[in-house]
Amino acid sequence: MLNRAFSSILLAGTFLIAGCGPGQTPAETVTPVAPPAARAQLIDVAASGELGSAASSIRESLEALKATDSAKADELLNELTALEGLADPNQIKAKAKAMADKL
Repeated sequence: MLNRAFSSILLAGTFLIAGCGPGQTPAETVTPVAPPAARAQLIDVAASGELGSAASSIRESLEALKATDSAKADELLNELTALEGLADPNQIKAKAKAMADKL
């Protein structure tokens, strides 16, 4: 009987020690995603009214954005296609500014 009581106390002590861990898991630090390079390029296009060769690097940056926000990236890629079709510098400026504001 004494042996059984000692075994029970030892077993209870083992569970007590095993259950004593950190009460909370450490909070993960979330670093905000840096705005894509496309934003800076679109701001430049909005200032100049000329798209030129920046379109390909803007497209690459928006493709990379798909990894974190695919809906926004798809929307902006569609708008980039429309931007590429514009010829009037004022329309290009307005469209590029609107796109940059979404980033």
